[in-house]
Order: sequence, then C-alpha cells, then structure tokens
Amino acid sequence: MVYEDSGLAATKEATEIAPIEVVIVDDHPMVREGLAGILERHNIKVVALATNGREAIEMYAIHRPDVMLLDLRLPDQSGFDVVRSILATDPQARIIILSSAQGDASIYNAISLGVRGYLLKGIDGVTLANQIRHVRAGGSCLSPETAEKLTQYISSQKLSDREIEVLGLISKGKSNKEIADLIFVTENTVKMHVKKILVKLQANDRTQAVVIAIQRGLLDA
Repeated sequence: MVYEDSGLAATKEATEIAPIEVVIVDDHPMVREGLAGILERHNIKVVALATNGREAIEMYAIHRPDVMLLDLRLPDQSGFDVVRSILATDPQARIIILSSAQGDASIYNAISLGVRGYLLKGIDGVTLANQIRHVRAGGSCLSPETAEKLTQYISSQKLSDREIEVLGLISKGKSNKEIADLIFVTENTVKMHVKKILVKLQANDRTQAVVIAIQRGLLDA
C-alpha cells in the first residue's frame, strides 16, 4: 500500500480548493466589470482590474495572479508591449489575450511572444472559465477561430520588415518619392516594394493593401 505524505496531500488539497486569481485588463468598464462578474460566479477570484498597459504591469507586479486576461488594444500602449514587459520580469507568467482583434498576424505575434492563449471576446462564461483553469494547470488555449487564423498566417506569404515599413508609410499618405527619401532608397526600389506588397496581400491597390494589413494586424489602425 502506498501512503501519500500528509503535507503534500494538504498542499494539493489547498491548491484545488483555493480559487484561481486573475487580473483583467481592458479599457472598457462594461467589459471589465462584466468579465469580473462572470468569473466570480465560477469560483475565479478577480484580484485587480486594469484600464491600460501601465496599470496592467503594476497590478501584475503587486498581485502576481495565476492568470492575466489582456486586451490587445489599450489607450497608452499595445497589449504586445505589456506582454513583453511582464514576461521580461516573470517568464512563467500566464497571459491569455482576450480581444476582438482577429488578425492572423496579431495572433501569431502574440503566441510568438509567449502568451498562453488567444481567445475572442464573445466567448461564453463557462468556456472562458474552463480555459482559464486549463492555462492555470499549465496548458494553453486557442479558440477555433484563432487556431484557423494562425494556420492561415503560417502558410501565407510574409511581408518583410522593409515591406511593412513601406506599407506603414503608405498608410500615412506618403508618396513613393517621399518614402524613398525617408528610408534612403531610390524611388524605383520603393515601387518594387509596393509591387511585392500588393502581390503578397492580394490587394488591387495601395489603399486596399493598407486596409488588409490593418485587418490582419500587420499595421495598427
């Protein structure tokens, strides 16, 4: 007969009984408070609500929650910056992106940074609570939509860093000549970049390329 150490058993039991502690980061009051109410009903304790990136980093440092729910679109900095800051101080941090942003590049970038999950707003409370428990236990989570988008991104043609830079300047209304002057290349080189961008994004013109890039999360809106 195998006997379990009483101290270990007590610790295991306490871990199973103790509620999971979560920090919610979202700039919309209704979203924050609604999520908090839902999670509390599922025995998940919300220890802090943050409205922006600065507060998110501060609240994480103070509470060291089991899981952080983080929106990507924040008023002072992007959710990506928050992820980088937190993981730099605590590589074991469990962060789940909960966002309306469905761009395949956004999902890929978040996963690449080291988040534990990417879920879309509109998820039902039971599923959200279960996913948080799964991540707390060491797992990861993707909604079916985000998993499909991630697959699409991995198989798609990628824009180079230079092409993204050019596209960003196009989104600001810069002409080819202005872009050439800004990045210190010839106008013909810029035209070549633009041609490649249109092909890779399957866009008909510069305006459509910018719209597609924003939708995919390659550029900020």
